[in-house]
Amino acid sequence: MTEQELIDFGFEKVVITDEQSQNGYDYYYYQKELCTGLVLHSTDNLDVVDDKWALKSFDVPALNITNTTHYKQFLEIMDNITC
Repeated sequence: MTEQELIDFGFEKVVITDEQSQNGYDYYYYQKELCTGLVLHSTDNLDVVDDKWALKSFDVPALNITNTTHYKQFLEIMDNITC
């Protein structure tokens, strides 16, 4: 999944400055709350290779979405779940 696809899907860019993290560098990632208690977040920009971003969730640790087809399939599943 590309960064532009994340933007097109409505993910919000979250910028973390060195001042906030105190790790020596700034970085950013994308996130989107699908429903209460379920937030998807991307890998951060420092871990991206060849503009290939992945989506994960702290709420569902096994989740790893790496392309738009899987993201759309996940959304179809979520349509059947009441949040």
